[in-house]
Amino acid sequence: MRPLLLALAVSLALPLTACGQDAAPDVTSAVLAGTAARDGTASTSASYAFDQPVAVFTLPEELREISALTVLDERHLGAVQDEEGALFVLDVETGEVVTVVPFGPAGDYEGVELAAGRLFVLRSDGALLELEGWEGGPSRVQTYALDLPTDCDAEGLGYDGAAGSLLIACKEDGGVGVNGQKAIFALHLDDWALGRQPAYVLDARGVNGDREVKPSAVAVHPVTGQVAVLSSTLPVLVALAPGGAVAHAWDLSAAGFEQPEGLAFLPNGDLFIASEGDDGPPLLKRFEYLEAP
Repeated sequence: MRPLLLALAVSLALPLTACGQDAAPDVTSAVLAGTAARDGTASTSASYAFDQPVAVFTLPEELREISALTVLDERHLGAVQDEEGALFVLDVETGEVVTVVPFGPAGDYEGVELAAGRLFVLRSDGALLELEGWEGGPSRVQTYALDLPTDCDAEGLGYDGAAGSLLIACKEDGGVGVNGQKAIFALHLDDWALGRQPAYVLDARGVNGDREVKPSAVAVHPVTGQVAVLSSTLPVLVALAPGGAVAHAWDLSAAGFEQPEGLAFLPNGDLFIASEGDDGPPLLKRFEYLEAP
């Protein structure tokens, strides 16, 4: 693999777009059907009944600090937690840990994503790890330092297959010009170039003016193609239109998560969300894809 090229002036195909608070959808129910996009067209976002999961799994104590999910294959999910350098392979039908693959020392690991056959783990300080041999055989870890804003606190890692890019969400500061909003950067895997400007900008208070959205996970919906952003402190799931505007938003309060941190879609659109445990156990819930409203 070619070494990481830092601070490249690369223009992204997706424009920088700030979402104005006056046009944000009102989060008032567990499922918001038919929320209009900023351009006035009907939303094509998927619909989920977050008060009616089709499966609920209690995760083991070692995943109390679960922080990210990815789909490994039709039978397995991959998970990491924010204290231990290990990949946890979960059975999608039972939620049980099938195997644990150590990959490094203790650290604040906040993202995991399988992208075009390559498995990546994101650390909150902007380090990106590529894990080789995790399926068996000789293992190898390559670590790259991403040139993200200093106070980004990277917490979301997704894969945009159409663009061939990893999406990296900042929980905190999105850098110069973002003005306190939340930024999602794109790392192009073909030339290993990180965009200097965010691919998406999300108004931190555009969904709920009283509380701030802080991304904990990001993923691309396999059916609609929209970028989904999970927030933990304000429990919502937001779908972004191609330009970055909020196309749809769901209140996750009815799902009963303590702190939703992990997000992954199956190819059919079914959604997994994982939550850390504090007062209760860590949970993994599956929600059926009900198609666009």
